[in-house]
This record gives sequence, C-alpha cells and structure tokens, in this order.
Amino acid sequence: MQTMGSRLHGTEVPTTNAPLPPAIVEGDIRLIGGLGERLFRLLAAIDRTGSINQAAKDVGLTYKGAWEMIERANNLSPKLLVSTAIGGRSGGGTRLTPAGKSILQLFIQIQEEHAGFLAQLNQRLVGNQEIVFLFKRLIMKASARNQFFGKVTDVAIGAVNVTVVVGLKGGETIVATITKESAESLGIKNGVDVVALVKAPQIIVITDFGGYRISARNQLKGTVSRIQKGAVNSEVIIELAGGDSITATVTNESIATLDLALGCPATAVFKAGTVILGVAS
Repeated sequence: MQTMGSRLHGTEVPTTNAPLPPAIVEGDIRLIGGLGERLFRLLAAIDRTGSINQAAKDVGLTYKGAWEMIERANNLSPKLLVSTAIGGRSGGGTRLTPAGKSILQLFIQIQEEHAGFLAQLNQRLVGNQEIVFLFKRLIMKASARNQFFGKVTDVAIGAVNVTVVVGLKGGETIVATITKESAESLGIKNGVDVVALVKAPQIIVITDFGGYRISARNQLKGTVSRIQKGAVNSEVIIELAGGDSITATVTNESIATLDLALGCPATAVFKAGTVILGVAS
C-alpha cells in the first residue's frame, strides 16, 4: 500500500486506504523569497543531528552551501532560525531556535496538506482516459526524432513479416513492416493504439518526383514549416495537412539543391522497414 507523508522526517501520514493513482501532476512547495523544500530538509536535518556539517551531508549539500542557505534564511526571517553554540555546559553545535522549530513545523503541515491536495487531484485525473493517455505519450523517451501516435487500421500477415497500417489523427497513414514475432508480442491488431518511431536521417525529402514513382511505402506530403541550420546538416520540418510534423536530416548542400525554403511543398519519404512500432505496456 502506498502512503503519502512528510519527506522531512520520514513519518508516514496516510491519506487513503486505496493505492494512490499515478503521479500525473507533481509539484514542490516554494515560499516567498525562494525558500524551498531543500532549505526545510536542511533545517530538519539540523534539528535531528545538531550539526550543520552532518546535516549538509544528509541533504546532499556542501558545508559552504549549507551555510549560505542558512545565512540567507536568517537574513530573510524576522527572527533568527538557526544558532551556533561553541562549548559550554551543553557543548557546541548548531541548533534551531524556537522560531526555526516553529517555521519547520509549519512547513511540515503545509507539505502534508500539499501532498493531500496532489493526491486528490491525481485521483480525479486518473479517471480521465484522454488525460492519462496524453501523459503516457509525454513520458515516453526515445532517440527517434519522429514519434507519431495513432491507431492500427490494417494488418496484413505474411509468411515472415507483418505489414501494419497506422492511421494518424489528420487522416494520413504510416506503413510499418515488422516481424510476425514482434506483431504477436506487441499484440498488434486493428484498433490498437501505437506509436510509430522514425529516425530523422532515414527520411528522404523530395520536392519533385519528375514523373517517376518510387517503391517506398511512406510518402507524406506537406509544407516546409522550419529549417534548423547546422554546420554540415540541417533539420527540415515538414508540416502535414493533418497537423502532425515530420523532421528529416539533410545536408546543407541538398537544401540548396532542392531550393528548400519556408512554405515550399515537400514530401517526406521513408521505407516501411525503417518504422519502429511501440505499444503502451
């Protein structure tokens, strides 16, 4: 069972008997003046250890960095938050003043209420399938520059490979050729939501077919919306009619040869075998 609680002292403050929903929305607390959670973790560690040196290690700060944070907080606060004692009957060390203890307890209460608010908000959002699917897309990490989300509209099974047609939101389609084993392990069938990945260097940009037809299955027509120049190669972004964009990596020489410019019509061409399909786990 998951519980939501204070991260300062490690005490658990249960907010529900049911498992918490996925953290779609997250957030840290920052008070006026830039006083954030790291400062209060440091205050809690000082209160626990009585040593700023040990407290700094516990929260991942240098000794100098910890003191700078404390000095800034002391300067901003109407009352001293941290005091240092040298020797004496009680020994030396660094301690929180009553004002420091008070503001630490206040922050713990704020943090617990903040955690409860986020838990409630996430509970509401997790019931919205469109929101959940959107965030699943956003958290996906892949090196392929082009990531298209769509639904499988057709599956043709061959002796070795499977041809999969993916319909995009604007009406365009992407054709992928994958092995039968991959299709089975991914559960590919009509209506399944998939992501189609295509690396930018594998895309050819054509502005004039010259009366020829080509064998590449994927030919996405659009308009050049942006050109990101590099020293040798450039990224050419082609906006499709349906709203999706596709990026190709081409040489600067090719850009000049094709006379590519913003607003000019262009077709992104790539083979079905270069498309990688993914499904949500």
